[in-house]
Amino acid sequence: MNYDTELQFAEVNNLPELEELSDWALEHPSQDIRSQPLVTASGQTIGIIDEMLVDRSDERVAAVRLEDGRVVPAEQLNLQGDRVLFNQDYVAPTAAVAASASLDGDTIQIVEEEVAIGTREVVGDTIRVQSRVETDVVSEDVTLVNEEAYVKTNPVERVVSSAEADALFAEQTIEVTEINEEAVVGKRAVVTGEVEVGKVATSEVETITETARRTVIDVDSDAVAPATDAIID
Repeated sequence: MNYDTELQFAEVNNLPELEELSDWALEHPSQDIRSQPLVTASGQTIGIIDEMLVDRSDERVAAVRLEDGRVVPAEQLNLQGDRVLFNQDYVAPTAAVAASASLDGDTIQIVEEEVAIGTREVVGDTIRVQSRVETDVVSEDVTLVNEEAYVKTNPVERVVSSAEADALFAEQTIEVTEINEEAVVGKRAVVTGEVEVGKVATSEVETITETARRTVIDVDSDAVAPATDAIID
Protein backbone atom coordinates (compact mmCIF):
# COMPACT_ATOMS: atom_id res chain seq x y z
CA MET A 1 0.00 0.00 0.00
CA ASN A 2 1.33 3.43 -0.97
CA TYR A 3 0.78 5.53 2.13
CA ASP A 4 1.85 8.67 0.29
CA THR A 5 -1.59 8.64 -1.34
CA GLU A 6 -3.65 6.56 1.11
CA LEU A 7 -3.16 8.86 4.14
CA GLN A 8 -6.17 11.05 4.81
CA PHE A 9 -4.98 14.64 5.29
CA ALA A 10 -6.35 17.00 7.93
CA GLU A 11 -7.29 20.64 7.47
CA VAL A 12 -4.42 22.44 9.24
CA ASN A 13 -4.52 25.98 7.93
CA ASN A 14 -5.34 27.42 11.37
CA LEU A 15 -3.97 24.73 13.75
CA PRO A 16 -0.94 25.82 15.82
CA GLU A 17 1.84 23.45 16.85
CA LEU A 18 1.91 22.17 20.43
CA GLU A 19 5.33 23.63 21.17
CA GLU A 20 4.05 27.11 20.21
CA LEU A 21 1.39 27.11 22.96
CA SER A 22 2.97 28.05 26.28
CA ASP A 23 -0.41 28.01 28.06
CA TRP A 24 -1.46 24.58 26.74
CA ALA A 25 -0.19 21.19 27.96
CA LEU A 26 -1.09 17.52 27.59
CA GLU A 27 -2.94 15.81 30.43
CA HIS A 28 -0.19 13.17 30.77
CA PRO A 29 3.45 13.07 29.51
CA SER A 30 2.81 9.66 27.90
CA GLN A 31 0.49 11.41 25.41
CA ASP A 32 3.46 13.21 23.85
CA ILE A 33 4.08 11.04 20.77
CA ARG A 34 6.53 13.36 19.03
CA SER A 35 9.62 11.54 17.63
CA GLN A 36 7.73 8.22 17.72
CA PRO A 37 7.26 6.16 14.54
CA LEU A 38 3.83 5.82 12.94
CA VAL A 39 3.47 2.15 11.98
CA THR A 40 0.90 -0.18 10.50
CA ALA A 41 -0.56 -3.21 12.28
CA SER A 42 1.98 -5.39 10.45
CA GLY A 43 4.90 -3.28 11.74
CA GLN A 44 5.61 -1.24 8.58
CA THR A 45 6.90 2.25 9.39
CA ILE A 46 4.98 5.02 7.61
CA GLY A 47 6.99 7.94 9.00
CA ILE A 48 8.26 9.68 12.15
CA ILE A 49 5.90 12.03 14.02
CA ASP A 50 7.49 15.49 14.08
CA GLU A 51 4.81 17.75 15.61
CA MET A 52 1.35 17.65 17.20
CA LEU A 53 -1.27 20.12 15.92
CA VAL A 54 -3.79 21.54 18.40
CA ASP A 55 -7.42 22.55 17.88
CA ARG A 56 -7.76 25.13 20.65
CA SER A 57 -11.52 25.51 20.20
CA ASP A 58 -12.09 21.82 21.00
CA GLU A 59 -9.09 21.70 23.41
CA ARG A 60 -7.61 18.60 21.77
CA VAL A 61 -4.82 17.44 19.50
CA ALA A 62 -6.49 17.31 16.09
CA ALA A 63 -3.65 15.97 13.94
CA VAL A 64 0.06 15.19 13.75
CA ARG A 65 2.63 16.21 11.15
CA LEU A 66 5.25 13.71 9.98
CA GLU A 67 8.87 14.68 9.29
CA ASP A 68 8.19 14.61 5.53
CA GLY A 69 5.33 17.13 5.90
CA ARG A 70 2.37 14.77 5.65
CA VAL A 71 -0.45 15.41 8.10
CA VAL A 72 -2.55 12.66 9.71
CA PRO A 73 -5.77 13.36 11.67
CA ALA A 74 -5.86 12.18 15.28
CA GLU A 75 -8.79 9.86 14.49
CA GLN A 76 -6.40 7.70 12.46
CA LEU A 77 -3.98 7.23 15.41
CA ASN A 78 -4.14 4.49 18.02
CA LEU A 79 -1.66 4.58 20.95
CA GLN A 80 -0.41 1.11 21.83
CA GLY A 81 2.32 1.15 24.46
CA ASP A 82 5.49 2.71 22.97
CA ARG A 83 4.24 2.84 19.38
CA VAL A 84 1.60 4.75 17.41
CA LEU A 85 -0.58 2.57 15.18
CA PHE A 86 -2.09 3.89 11.94
CA ASN A 87 -5.79 2.98 11.62
CA GLN A 88 -5.97 2.28 7.90
CA ASP A 89 -9.65 1.24 8.16
CA TYR A 90 -10.72 4.73 9.27
CA VAL A 91 -12.89 6.62 6.81
CA ALA A 92 -13.22 10.38 7.27
CA PRO A 93 -16.81 11.62 7.53
CA THR A 94 -18.00 13.10 4.24
CA ALA A 95 -21.40 14.50 5.30
CA ALA A 96 -22.14 17.82 3.62
CA VAL A 97 -24.95 20.00 2.39
CA ALA A 98 -25.33 20.09 -1.40
CA ALA A 99 -27.63 22.47 -3.26
CA SER A 100 -28.48 23.39 -6.80
CA ALA A 101 -26.35 26.06 -8.41
CA SER A 102 -29.48 28.12 -8.86
CA LEU A 103 -29.95 28.43 -5.09
CA ASP A 104 -28.25 31.31 -3.29
CA GLY A 105 -28.22 30.79 0.47
CA ASP A 106 -26.20 29.96 3.57
CA THR A 107 -25.14 26.45 4.58
CA ILE A 108 -24.83 24.63 7.90
CA GLN A 109 -22.03 22.09 8.13
CA ILE A 110 -23.14 18.69 9.47
CA VAL A 111 -20.44 17.43 11.83
CA GLU A 112 -20.13 14.21 13.77
CA GLU A 113 -17.48 13.26 16.32
CA GLU A 114 -16.03 9.77 16.07
CA VAL A 115 -14.63 8.24 19.25
CA ALA A 116 -11.50 6.09 18.95
CA ILE A 117 -10.96 3.90 22.01
CA GLY A 118 -7.71 1.99 22.38
CA THR A 119 -5.25 0.94 25.05
CA ARG A 120 -1.90 2.18 26.32
CA GLU A 121 0.50 0.99 28.98
CA VAL A 122 0.74 2.91 32.27
CA VAL A 123 3.12 2.34 35.14
CA GLY A 124 1.48 0.63 38.13
CA ASP A 125 2.64 -0.18 41.64
CA THR A 126 6.23 -1.31 42.23
CA ILE A 127 6.99 -4.14 44.67
CA ARG A 128 10.56 -4.09 45.98
CA VAL A 129 11.98 -7.00 47.99
CA GLN A 130 15.29 -6.50 49.80
CA SER A 131 17.27 -8.76 52.12
CA ARG A 132 19.00 -7.57 55.29
CA VAL A 133 21.02 -9.25 58.02
CA GLU A 134 19.84 -9.48 61.63
CA THR A 135 21.84 -10.80 64.59
CA ASP A 136 20.41 -13.18 67.18
CA VAL A 137 22.14 -14.09 70.47
CA VAL A 138 22.36 -17.87 71.01
CA SER A 139 23.18 -19.18 74.53
CA GLU A 140 23.96 -22.77 75.58
CA ASP A 141 25.45 -24.28 78.78
CA VAL A 142 28.72 -26.23 78.29
CA THR A 143 30.47 -28.30 81.04
CA LEU A 144 34.25 -27.73 81.06
CA VAL A 145 36.65 -30.17 82.78
CA ASN A 146 39.76 -28.61 84.36
CA GLU A 147 42.68 -30.64 85.90
CA GLU A 148 44.70 -29.40 88.89
CA ALA A 149 48.09 -30.94 89.77
CA TYR A 150 48.86 -31.64 93.44
CA VAL A 151 51.78 -32.86 95.58
CA LYS A 152 51.00 -34.97 98.67
CA THR A 153 53.37 -36.66 101.18
CA ASN A 154 52.16 -39.93 102.72
CA PRO A 155 53.92 -41.38 105.87
CA VAL A 156 55.59 -44.78 105.14
CA GLU A 157 57.85 -46.91 107.41
CA ARG A 158 59.49 -49.82 105.59
CA VAL A 159 62.99 -51.42 105.89
CA VAL A 160 64.74 -51.91 102.51
CA SER A 161 67.88 -53.79 101.46
CA SER A 162 71.18 -52.16 100.57
CA ALA A 163 70.61 -52.62 96.84
CA GLU A 164 67.12 -51.20 96.96
CA ALA A 165 68.39 -48.32 99.07
CA ASP A 166 71.01 -47.47 96.41
CA ALA A 167 68.25 -47.35 93.80
CA LEU A 168 65.99 -45.22 95.94
CA PHE A 169 68.76 -42.74 96.60
CA ALA A 170 69.09 -42.07 92.85
CA GLU A 171 67.72 -38.68 91.71
CA GLN A 172 64.21 -38.85 90.13
CA THR A 173 61.94 -36.39 88.36
CA ILE A 174 58.17 -36.81 88.00
CA GLU A 175 56.13 -34.42 85.81
CA VAL A 176 52.35 -34.02 85.80
CA THR A 177 50.75 -31.82 83.11
CA GLU A 178 47.32 -30.31 83.75
CA ILE A 179 44.79 -30.70 80.92
CA ASN A 180 41.95 -28.14 80.86
CA GLU A 181 38.94 -27.79 78.56
CA GLU A 182 37.80 -24.53 76.95
CA ALA A 183 34.65 -23.70 74.96
CA VAL A 184 34.87 -23.80 71.13
CA VAL A 185 32.23 -22.22 68.85
CA GLY A 186 31.63 -23.39 65.28
CA LYS A 187 29.05 -21.98 62.79
CA ARG A 188 27.64 -23.09 59.43
CA ALA A 189 25.20 -21.40 57.00
CA VAL A 190 21.94 -23.27 56.28
CA VAL A 191 19.38 -22.15 53.65
CA THR A 192 15.92 -22.35 55.26
CA GLY A 193 13.73 -20.83 52.51
CA GLU A 194 13.57 -18.54 49.48
CA VAL A 195 11.47 -15.59 48.29
CA GLU A 196 10.36 -15.52 44.66
CA VAL A 197 9.51 -12.17 43.00
CA GLY A 198 7.75 -12.01 39.61
CA LYS A 199 4.71 -10.73 37.69
CA VAL A 200 1.50 -12.44 36.62
CA ALA A 201 -0.51 -10.87 33.77
CA THR A 202 -4.29 -10.89 34.04
CA SER A 203 -6.88 -9.42 31.70
CA GLU A 204 -10.25 -7.85 32.34
CA VAL A 205 -12.93 -6.24 30.22
CA GLU A 206 -13.67 -2.60 31.00
CA THR A 207 -16.53 -0.68 29.40
CA ILE A 208 -15.44 2.79 28.26
CA THR A 209 -18.17 5.40 27.83
CA GLU A 210 -17.52 8.66 25.99
CA THR A 211 -19.78 11.35 24.56
CA ALA A 212 -19.71 12.12 20.82
CA ARG A 213 -21.29 15.27 19.44
CA ARG A 214 -23.13 15.51 16.11
CA THR A 215 -25.03 18.17 14.26
CA VAL A 216 -28.81 17.75 14.04
CA ILE A 217 -30.72 19.85 11.50
CA ASP A 218 -34.20 21.02 12.53
CA VAL A 219 -36.25 22.58 9.74
CA ASP A 220 -39.18 24.87 10.55
CA SER A 221 -41.48 24.33 7.53
CA ASP A 222 -43.58 27.42 8.35
CA ALA A 223 -40.55 29.73 8.39
CA VAL A 224 -38.90 28.85 5.08
CA ALA A 225 -40.12 28.45 1.54
CA PRO A 226 -39.91 24.96 0.03
CA ALA A 227 -36.64 24.33 -1.80
CA THR A 228 -36.95 22.73 -5.18
CA ASP A 229 -33.45 21.39 -5.82
CA ALA A 230 -31.86 21.26 -2.32
CA ILE A 231 -30.47 17.92 -1.29
CA ILE A 232 -29.23 17.10 2.22
CA ASP A 233 -27.03 14.01 2.64
